[in-house]
Amino acid sequence: MSTRLGVSPTSGYEAGGPVGSRTSSPREHSSWHLSSDRDPQDGLELATALNVVLDALEPVGPALWQLIRDGYSANWFCYVGSHATEHAVELDRETLKRLVQLPGDLWLDVYPDDDDTDERSA
Repeated sequence: MSTRLGVSPTSGYEAGGPVGSRTSSPREHSSWHLSSDRDPQDGLELATALNVVLDALEPVGPALWQLIRDGYSANWFCYVGSHATEHAVELDRETLKRLVQLPGDLWLDVYPDDDDTDERSA
């Protein structure tokens, strides 16, 4: 992937390698990940994070589409914190237009903040 795209991943895994340190099960598929930052950032809006990744991948859009035609799959997997105070995920039209030009569906993994969990159990 890195050679075909000319972009280095944030992380990646080869098929056949171990799934984790606690199991001997091999990975069934290879994966290549590109993140907006190596560490999650509190308070960073989804659109801002997506635009960082879009800036890196838009120049290689044709190569990404060729990978899809070659049988690879793609998605935009995003972790989103759900805060106890009013907070919504907002994606502006410009970011959505950029996103739809590249392959992959948008997957949102919405999770509560630790503070949210504590408040509900109190």
